[in-house]
Parts: sequence; structure tokens; C-alpha cells
Amino acid sequence: MRSFTLVIALLLLVVSAGAAFAADRAEIVAEREAVDALRLNQLQFVGTHNSYHVRPPEKSLQAAISLRSEAKEWDYSHAPLDVQLDRGVRSFELDMHYKQGEFAVFHVPFLDSGSTCPKLADALSTVRAWSDKHPDHLPISFLCELKSEGPRLDRTIKEVDAEGFTKLDAAIRAAFPDKHLLTPDDVRGSEETLRAAVQKHGWPKVAESRGRVFFILHDAGKQRALYTAEHPSQRGRAMFVRSDDSREDCAIMVLDNPGAPAIGEMVNRGYIVRTRADSGLKVQGKNAPARRDVALASGAHIVSTDFPAGEADAKTGYVVEFPDGAAARVNPVNGPEALRGKTVEK
Repeated sequence: MRSFTLVIALLLLVVSAGAAFAADRAEIVAEREAVDALRLNQLQFVGTHNSYHVRPPEKSLQAAISLRSEAKEWDYSHAPLDVQLDRGVRSFELDMHYKQGEFAVFHVPFLDSGSTCPKLADALSTVRAWSDKHPDHLPISFLCELKSEGPRLDRTIKEVDAEGFTKLDAAIRAAFPDKHLLTPDDVRGSEETLRAAVQKHGWPKVAESRGRVFFILHDAGKQRALYTAEHPSQRGRAMFVRSDDSREDCAIMVLDNPGAPAIGEMVNRGYIVRTRADSGLKVQGKNAPARRDVALASGAHIVSTDFPAGEADAKTGYVVEFPDGAAARVNPVNGPEALRGKTVEK
């Protein structure tokens, strides 16, 4: 009789534990459904500045500092892109040089050329491989900057031309076919302009954006003019462009001062905004954490840093990350009030 009672008790315990697990599981699913119902521009991500960067050797660094005082800001290395993704980073900045018909990824010719992905193809294939292993991931963005000083320092580097931009779009599409790539055409839909689309309808929902990447040309001058020529609102283009509210192609802005009042205003108008939590490796004293906190509170969708998860400053412990290694959180400015600031698991 006693053994029968024990068996019944154990069965009840198993059933109770199963019910509790099911309840917990239901709660997780409900949270996922709430996040998937949000628009892409209702999330906030951490990105890295010069995401490819590898610290120059000591002798090279000191020589560079003797030539250019700003070279002291080159004294850092980032983990490979896939490692950064594992740690929760979801936005990358790539400095590129149009060299011998290809796009090389590094900072400054000869002086600061260390890179975890020396060619754009290396960066794209690394992220694509990681994406294939994590097909449900939140969207990943790339800020692509074609450095202007390259042609002045290295004769093999040329200024990008129309053919070069055609090659760049082709390289992006080769690495990320349509179902993996979020393009201006996807966001614009039936509207005439990107600006009208994001203001009237917003960005695609998170559920539609999972497993995808998008690219931004980080230029507001002649490169942007060349890239958008004959492509109003980037029709047919693979990349968005850095823009402003006066332009019809406006969907994404770069406002690197996190204290700029315009950030909150632009976020509420529907634009995606990138800002910087820190600059020039300046993390000593109280100003660095203060700037980071302002950046996170600003509502900027991409908060860029030189000190992401796993790469905290050795002296101060300064780091920019979300709690528990989260890949994103609900935007503190334009997210639903009940969810604002809550972290997102993937």
C-alpha cells in the first residue's frame, strides 16, 4: 500500500512538473509572439565601430602615432564577426577600399591595415555561415564606408565609380539572396518614396525580418549621389543610404552625437537611427558611462561601440551590452509602453 501511494505521488509530481514546464513554455512563446508583432524599428541593437579592426603591432602603432596623433585611437582589436554575433552584436561597420576591382576591408593603407576579414567577401561569407546556423536570428545590419583617403595613400586603390557600385550590389546579392536580404524595395512597397513608406507604414515586422540582413551606404556626399543616380529611393539597389528628413530616400540616419534632440524626433517619425556610445577609446572617468547611457536611452536603433560584450575595457570594465547577453531590446522610445526596455532573447 505504501509503495502504491509512493508511485501515485511520483506520478502527480511528474504531471505537476510537466504542467509547470508547459506554462513556462507558453509564456516564452507569448513573449516571442509579442516581439514578432513589433516593427523592426521598434527594437534597439548594439553594433560595433570598425567591426573588422585588428590592433597594429606595437612598433607599427608607435610609428603611426608619431605621424598622426589620432593613431592612438587604433589601439584595439575586435573579435571575428561570427564571435561578435555569438555575443549579441547585431550591427557591423565595415571600412572598405575599392582595390583592383574588389572591395578590401581595413582602416588605413599601410598604417592600420589589420582586419579579421581582409576582403568584403570574407565578411559576407562569415556572417552568411553564421546566419545559416541561426536561421531565426534578429536582423543584422552593415554600415559600409568607402574610405576617401585610400586613393591618396595607395595607388592601387581607386575611388568607387558606377561600375564599382554595380559590383558592390552584386557581391551583396551573391552572398545574401532575396529571402536573406532586406532591401529598399522591400521597405518602400507601393509607395513612391522611402520617406513616405516609413512614415506611413513603418518598417517590416520583426517576424518578417528574422534571418535577414540589410546594408547602409555610409556617405552623405558624392558617393551617395552616384549610388542613388537613376535609382530614386534606391529602386533596384541592394543598400539603403545614410540620409536626412529632407530627402525622399530617407529611411536611415546617422546621428553620432547621442545627446542630439533630433534622435527621439526622428525615431518617432519612423526612421532608423544609428548613434555612438563612445568614440576614440575614451572610456576613462564618468563621461563614458554617461554617454553610453544617453545613447541607450535616446531610442537610437543601433548603438555603436568599440567595447561590445566580451571586449570590456581592461582598466575600467566599461562595456556596452544588454543584460544576459540579449541580442536586442524593445526600443525605449517608440516600443509599446508595456514592453519598452525589455530584452529580446535572439
